[in-house]
Amino acid sequence: MKSAHIAIGLVTITLAGVGCSSSPVVVRGQQVEGLDQEAFGTGLDKWDLQKLMHENMKAFDQSAVLKRWRAEGRPSVSVMPIRNETSEHIEGPLQALVSDIETLLINNGEVRVISLERQPEIMDEIRRQYAGGFDPTNMARWGKQVGARYFFTGKVFTADERLADERRVQYFMYLQVIDVETGDILFQNKSELTKAIVQE
Repeated sequence: MKSAHIAIGLVTITLAGVGCSSSPVVVRGQQVEGLDQEAFGTGLDKWDLQKLMHENMKAFDQSAVLKRWRAEGRPSVSVMPIRNETSEHIEGPLQALVSDIETLLINNGEVRVISLERQPEIMDEIRRQYAGGFDPTNMARWGKQVGARYFFTGKVFTADERLADERRVQYFMYLQVIDVETGDILFQNKSELTKAIVQE
């Protein structure tokens, strides 16, 4: 936790340099070194989600399904929303993560990425289903409607424990590749991280 104290100290020094003693001051990330990397709480932030996603995508880069796709010649893929199975309100950052995954797949050049955002009716239906309990049997129909052979999707889970004034939250992100026609899971990987409030 020393790095967190260093970051807080840097913020304090920066604020003092700006001329404020006790009032909060708005700063940009580049004004305080390490600000974007430091944890301000046990909730998932952008840095956490990026880390979890990149670990999963690194495993995907070495996967058998990607090798098969290279032989197939750029199959069509759509990235579905990542399901939030936590109690946190992270729907916005998870939507941004879908665009990040699309960007990685596009820049990789191994697949054709079909954006579901351009299919508003399907996206509305998917969002309704995610809220009311996801039914994977609709995947084949959605895939045919958008012209996707495979879906990328994922889930985020959490395990939260408390002891006196301490708290530990463990996060798990699963990314999957699903064959639209058969429903088979062709790739799945789990990444995880822990955040905590501890007494020193």
